[in-house]
Amino acid sequence: MVRSFSDRVFGGVCGGLAASLRINSWLVRVLFAALTIASLGAFLILYLLLWWITPQESVSGRRVRSLSLLIVFLLIALMIGVWIAREQMLLVGPSGEPLFWPIMLTALAAVFFLRQLVGRRA
Repeated sequence: MVRSFSDRVFGGVCGGLAASLRINSWLVRVLFAALTIASLGAFLILYLLLWWITPQESVSGRRVRSLSLLIVFLLIALMIGVWIAREQMLLVGPSGEPLFWPIMLTALAAVFFLRQLVGRRA
């Protein structure tokens, strides 16, 4: 998956995801917006992570790799799992402090680290 260069509103994430799935990009945008509202912002973090780790589509139109699409789906599944765990009050530390944002910041740091490793290979 790549971020769309031509079908974008903000970062091209929904346009690129829609192109990979071969569905309407506005359907993906509405779904992301609804899930962001329902999750109180958790899917906004997912969008920002995808914007950060997904490469921009080149003007020449490179082929999409299935591995990057799999990583996107794994990130979505992880975000849904963390959101459900937060809603079920499972993300609470021993002294009662919420662990949702520390987990999200750790995931963000891991994505940043992996992006730096991949960037050095290319």
